[in-house]
Amino acid sequence: MRVLWLLMVLTVSTVYSFPANRSNTSYRPRMFTVEQLQRDFSVLRKTLEERHPSLYRYTSREEMNRRFEETYRQINHPMTETDFRELLRPLVVLIRCGHTDVQESRYLSRQVKKPQPEWLPFDIIIQNDRLFIGRNRSTDSSLICGTEVLKLGNYPVKEIIQAARDRWPSDGYNQTFKNYFLELYYLEETYWRHFEGRSPWTITVRDTSAAFERITTVRRRPPGAITEVSVTPTPSQARKARRGRQKAEAFFEDDPKLQLVRSLHFLNGDSSAAALIINSFGYERYESFHREVFETLERLKVKDLVIDLRQNTGGNAEIGSDLMSYLMDSDFRQVDRAECRVRRPNACAYFDRKEKRMLRQNFRFMKSDGGRYQFGKSNVGWNKPASQHRFNGRVYILTSGRTFSAASIFTASLKAQRPVTIIGQETGGGEAGCNGGIIQTLTLPETRIRVRFPVFWIATASRNPDRGRGVMPDYTIEYSITDRIKQRDRDMEKALLLIQEGKQKMTAR
Repeated sequence: MRVLWLLMVLTVSTVYSFPANRSNTSYRPRMFTVEQLQRDFSVLRKTLEERHPSLYRYTSREEMNRRFEETYRQINHPMTETDFRELLRPLVVLIRCGHTDVQESRYLSRQVKKPQPEWLPFDIIIQNDRLFIGRNRSTDSSLICGTEVLKLGNYPVKEIIQAARDRWPSDGYNQTFKNYFLELYYLEETYWRHFEGRSPWTITVRDTSAAFERITTVRRRPPGAITEVSVTPTPSQARKARRGRQKAEAFFEDDPKLQLVRSLHFLNGDSSAAALIINSFGYERYESFHREVFETLERLKVKDLVIDLRQNTGGNAEIGSDLMSYLMDSDFRQVDRAECRVRRPNACAYFDRKEKRMLRQNFRFMKSDGGRYQFGKSNVGWNKPASQHRFNGRVYILTSGRTFSAASIFTASLKAQRPVTIIGQETGGGEAGCNGGIIQTLTLPETRIRVRFPVFWIATASRNPDRGRGVMPDYTIEYSITDRIKQRDRDMEKALLLIQEGKQKMTAR
């Protein structure tokens, strides 16, 4: 899972610190004076107030000013870079932008002897502010999958979950995006950094029958001592798995590495339904891939198409525009507009030079409108549908909290312009749009802490009011802990059920 996370954050165009082992006491962090920290804070505040496209979109100007002043008053003693960064995190999260985050300096990122988080000796599952054990790697073998953790040390789990949420960014008021990264690694880092979570861990658990609570102290088992539990499938499970593999057979030959990012599959034996799985909008030669996909769907007379975006945290929005061109019969918009708060968004001395050059090369100023400056790009505004192989059948989109940035833009804009059925969870990215386009890196002059934030507000084609939420599914799918442990795919099950119901209605006619 943590390897997958590294791939995900590259797609979102944001690099987060992800250390992995126990701390080293020989590390001596740099200390910064109050005057240095105050200067950095002043640069940060001034830049955000001048250039962040949505500083007051979901948090009022009055509230942001109050929090700016409150945070500034806490800079009353020397701090390490890490302490200062942790002070800034809740402030930056208050902007409610999933692309805006505070990262450690390049100097600190290269320090191999710095303290490193100690990860809990079991996988975690977060459900409704409750914490459950997944795979157990601890010295207590009685902690089976599904055991609920009530306390970590002396702290209730809900308190740690809330502390982690307060420090992880998301678009608007969305929580599904936060939940994904908390479960993946950030809750554990929060426990280590802010609650002194160290090995051995003392935890309070409730067994799966909810009959009793107990306290246990655990350590991580040595790698050689971890044995996988072998689960022998029943004959019916084995037959079902074989049928699933046959249904998932790829339509055409493809690069195995690229299939991890995007692939096309049958969903039943008569090839009337297919699934297009796109785990990232970050693949090359997308025009030829899309053309081949939709030519195949046309040749095989596919009536139902499931587009799986549950692992897609974004990437190149032009890929989404090209994909959408095969799903529309008339001119369409994926990105309605890209607007900025300043006429020259790259004119900041503390921005990264390479990123400033990319912005200048990829976006051109078009017009000003009510104090906002609109910029143009090939996929901004109206686009033409594909000249051939357009798909006119039923479309289902599978979404989750990981469906973010360009993937949520695609979902929102497609839903606004053609019939589509969305299944799963609220998308991590906003329905109205998100801050994106080009992500700039602001390097604070004293600590060299890096603050990553976009300069554009990217609006979708949705005409629904901006409520600060993601794209809501037509069918919200709830997973039980048992479903999670058994890796049941209830989203796809619902899609297949709707496809079958649609066929039965057509047959009845």
